Amino acid sequence: MAAESQEKRGEEEAQPRLPDLGFVRDKLQKFQSKMLTDFEQRLSCMVEDVLQDLRQRELRAHEFPNFERSDRKSTWHNRVTSQAPADVSDSTNGHANGTHPRPPIQSETSARKQRRQLPEKVFVARESYLTALLQVEHMRTIYHIFYIILVMFLLNVICYDYFVDGRFDLGLGTFRGGLRRLHWVMGVWVLEHVFVLALYFAFRGWALVRHKLKPHSSLQRFWSHSCLILYISSQLVFCFVSTSLCLKFNLPFVSACVLLLESTRLLMKMHAFVRYNAERVLKGKAKKEDTEEEKESSGRPFVPPLSCYTYFLFAPTLIYRDSYPRTSHIRWKFALNRLLEVVAIAFLYAFIHERHIHEHFGQYGLEPMGPSQLILKLFGMMLPSAVIFLCGFYLILHSWLNFTSELLRFGDRMFYKDWWTSHTYDGYYRNWNVVVHDWLYEYVYKDMYTHVFRGSKVAASLAVFMISAVVHEQVLGFALQMFFPVMFFFFGVVGVALVFLMRSAPKVMGNIFLWFSLILGNATLISLYAMEHYALKNCNLSNESWADRLLPAVWRCYN
Repeated sequence: MAAESQEKRGEEEAQPRLPDLGFVRDKLQKFQSKMLTDFEQRLSCMVEDVLQDLRQRELRAHEFPNFERSDRKSTWHNRVTSQAPADVSDSTNGHANGTHPRPPIQSETSARKQRRQLPEKVFVARESYLTALLQVEHMRTIYHIFYIILVMFLLNVICYDYFVDGRFDLGLGTFRGGLRRLHWVMGVWVLEHVFVLALYFAFRGWALVRHKLKPHSSLQRFWSHSCLILYISSQLVFCFVSTSLCLKFNLPFVSACVLLLESTRLLMKMHAFVRYNAERVLKGKAKKEDTEEEKESSGRPFVPPLSCYTYFLFAPTLIYRDSYPRTSHIRWKFALNRLLEVVAIAFLYAFIHERHIHEHFGQYGLEPMGPSQLILKLFGMMLPSAVIFLCGFYLILHSWLNFTSELLRFGDRMFYKDWWTSHTYDGYYRNWNVVVHDWLYEYVYKDMYTHVFRGSKVAASLAVFMISAVVHEQVLGFALQMFFPVMFFFFGVVGVALVFLMRSAPKVMGNIFLWFSLILGNATLISLYAMEHYALKNCNLSNESWADRLLPAVWRCYN
């Protein structure tokens, strides 16, 4: 019996122990409960999203009819796939991407290659977002609130001038100081346009000589490479002259910004024209819309007429096409309203400079300064910086560009999208300034993606950010005549980091954080540049070595 019991005990030990059924049941019940809770939460969020979409659709149907059109997607979409035609038509209403379809793709390999190509920019006759939104009474009320803000700033300046200074200046002193030597800037601007027009004839000469050298392939390559080197050199000289003249003429901030921004715009326009048409010349494409013109130019490369190039120089776009969608007439009342908005915001900037920026930082370097004083000044600049940020967007991307579009009957007014609803910095950068973003995408990102980094979107995006950050810093640095790369750090380091960190952010919290970071970032940026400017002005600093020039005056004033 003892032997049998030991044998049974050994068999029981040899057999694997079954888990406790109660423990397993508890685990399964907890798992089921957790799954049901997650499912209910996800289902609740999905139902809330559907109800929110229905409410938004109903709101658009009654209050925003311009956004409820059947072609809404095509109206507010900016690009199409590469299968869309490349040329453009000059129709009054419609797409500016031609009507002739490309020939069908024959092989599977070429089809895969075609699918890998990046989408192309299209031009469509459409109004700006705010032009459509301001047709709604609720949005017009917000527009009127900004009018009242302007009036309040004006009353503030009037009261201060009368009770403190005993006179009325109305910000005209800021205009006189900021626009000094503007006639020199206009002279340089005219000479720059002469240079830009000369580039057209140089490009035409390159195309004709290249065609004549077609039987001699080695001479043709030598000619093209030599012209490419001359073109790059001319662009570098153009950039160098505009920046060096800011220092030579000792231009004030506003005049320097006008010169540098116009020089940058012309530089981007020249590259867009050369980049777009050089590809056509190298591929041997000619214009096909007019058979008579094709006979006259048979055997010669097609170069757009000078009228197309001249219109492009003044059109509010940085993407070259032979023609664009045009409006049927000029709305003079609309154009006058946009011009008055430009003047009003300019006065608002003068008021903010006199009553806030100068008041907060005018004595920097002459008064005691510690961390507590700096924090108070930073928070004192929060609201004025937010107004500067929003009004700067409205001034340039809405009022000024719509004003020039109306005078030129330029049809595509999508200079920006609804960036204020973005919940990621990726979407914000794409929608904030569509004009510059399209140029960076078309002539920098696509070339980097295709020829330099060969399929790496991250590397191409980083290159675009670095180039944009350098140009922003170059404009601010030379306009203020200082080396203080805060803009480069905010744009090229912090901005790039936030693009990757916020890609999975929830919509509501992402949008809240976006606005918080924009207001705080702009206040910090404006405050730091103002402190550096007044530190250089008020502190008697020596620049005996390069280290003295590189160290910020903000630091050297109190150390």
